[in-house]
Amino acid sequence: MTDFERVYDAVRAVPPGETRAYGDIAREVGVTPRTVGFALSACPDDCPWHRIVGADGYLRIRKRSPVHYAEQVARLSEEGVA
Repeated sequence: MTDFERVYDAVRAVPPGETRAYGDIAREVGVTPRTVGFALSACPDDCPWHRIVGADGYLRIRKRSPVHYAEQVARLSEEGVA
């Protein structure tokens, strides 16, 4: 199993309505937070990438893509995350 596949499995395990930090997933999988970010930038459609946030709760994607930022906010809002 590749590092990316392990990241996807860990992200899929995050329940709806909850979030985890890049570092949380990284520690669980045994990679760096940056690797988690790289994996999520290429994740399959069934991977709930929107549940992964910065350690401070900041939505890191905001700097890179206003479109994906809006999508992340909408998906988290649908799941009841403030």
